[in-house]
Amino acid sequence: MKEPGKAQLKLVLVSLAVACVLSQTHSVVAQRSGRMPFPPPKTNPTQASSPGANIGEGGTVFDRHETTADLETRMLRRRAAAELAEDFDRLRRINRETIPILSSSASLDYRNLSKVSSEISGRAKRIKSNSPLALREKKGERRTYEADAARLGSMLPELGRLIESFLSNPVFTTASVHDADLRSTAGRDLESIIRLSDTISKVAKRLAKAATESAKGQHA
Repeated sequence: MKEPGKAQLKLVLVSLAVACVLSQTHSVVAQRSGRMPFPPPKTNPTQASSPGANIGEGGTVFDRHETTADLETRMLRRRAAAELAEDFDRLRRINRETIPILSSSASLDYRNLSKVSSEISGRAKRIKSNSPLALREKKGERRTYEADAARLGSMLPELGRLIESFLSNPVFTTASVHDADLRSTAGRDLESIIRLSDTISKVAKRLAKAATESAKGQHA
């Protein structure tokens, strides 16, 4: 089976990004009542009636001459596309709904903060793995973050800005002669999201543990 070109792969991510990042309606995943990420493809009458076509689950048409490896590749691509849709939408919702609440809280819930930042890191890493676009930061642009509890208050707004910058990158929605620059910017933001969220999670876990031990000591 011929591999799709980069242009076709980019169109897949563009459509997902438009649906999941820019749309104010329900996400692609949320539109489904079950766990199936996409509606089953509509049966093509011509394909369905052709001698080499079979109908699979959900009405999917496939060629009976297609190898097991081809079918597995199709399923892996579909799963990757579904995960991209889910991860883009989830990052958008966390950035709009959760981070502002955590940032404005008088006292941080370290356990919740650790949980949220760990999820952000996990989803960002999965986006990096599933993305059909090469999202790599340029050499010399690597940002480092010190696991300093005193800076935790400023880390959250910075994380929010990075997520917003990544999700709004035009590389996911428009074709441009500057795609290489846009991809490197997206790659820099994505890597920074991963490193910063990991740092926040590390600091929050440490502070949560210290708070728990302190509470135990007071009641001893």
